[in-house]
Amino acid sequence: MSYNEIHKRIQQILLRKMRILKVSPVYTANFYDDFGLSKWELNWLLYHIEDQFKIDLENGLEEKLSTVNQLVAIVHQKQRRQY
Repeated sequence: MSYNEIHKRIQQILLRKMRILKVSPVYTANFYDDFGLSKWELNWLLYHIEDQFKIDLENGLEEKLSTVNQLVAIVHQKQRRQY
């Protein structure tokens, strides 16, 4: 799956599961500043990401992530390792 496809799926999760009203199409969108998520909400987003992409993310990742691009890169890397 390409970066663009992963980004689109993450946008859908933000819209449907996290109920973010306006999702920025920019990869550099910040979870805290642009979307107003708390660390707990980011953790909930990561749960949905694991479920959607069938991957396991490391514990405490919400402490290290701040942008959509970082999340897309991690998901892309995890998917490549699976195949």
